[in-house]
Amino acid sequence: SLNAVPEMIWVKRRDTTGQWIVGHIGLDGGTAPWTHYLTLETADAEGDYPLFYDTAPTSTYFTVGGHAEVNGNTNKFITMLFSSVAGISKCGYYTGTGSDHTITVGFEPRLVIIKKINSASNSDWVLFDSLRGIGSGNDPILELNQSAAQDNFDVMDKTSTAFTILGSFSKGNATGDKYIYYAHA
Repeated sequence: SLNAVPEMIWVKRRDTTGQWIVGHIGLDGGTAPWTHYLTLETADAEGDYPLFYDTAPTSTYFTVGGHAEVNGNTNKFITMLFSSVAGISKCGYYTGTGSDHTITVGFEPRLVIIKKINSASNSDWVLFDSLRGIGSGNDPILELNQSAAQDNFDVMDKTSTAFTILGSFSKGNATGDKYIYYAHA
């Protein structure tokens, strides 16, 4: 019922321990993204394994491989699908510049999730939201893969159509590093 091709997929086993497996259109530089994966609870770099059966999703189905993390025999799973919807949400990717870097999404973002994918160094899943204050000077940052309290740094601004990562915030804009994101209005 998504009525669109998923651009980000989260899969989690519900009845036994396991990781959140993440697929995203920006993995593998956007070239063959569904051959790669991330794990939501780690800062690990992207891995190359056929968890999504090396097959791009369509508007009616997505494919998983035989690995227990995404397709264990008799296990139960929850899956969350994300896609870009004009004016509402955007899945994308970019290369860090080390200086103020604006990512145009076509709406004023109220939620932004960013993950560095090419290295495990300074590559937590960082979440910004307008309720806690994007662009208010000292931006509250939650790290989805950490249990620590939020940090506060001035690293993001937003406009009516974009978000800007300020300076060389290593978890969101280090020179030459690769990042994926999800933004929501």
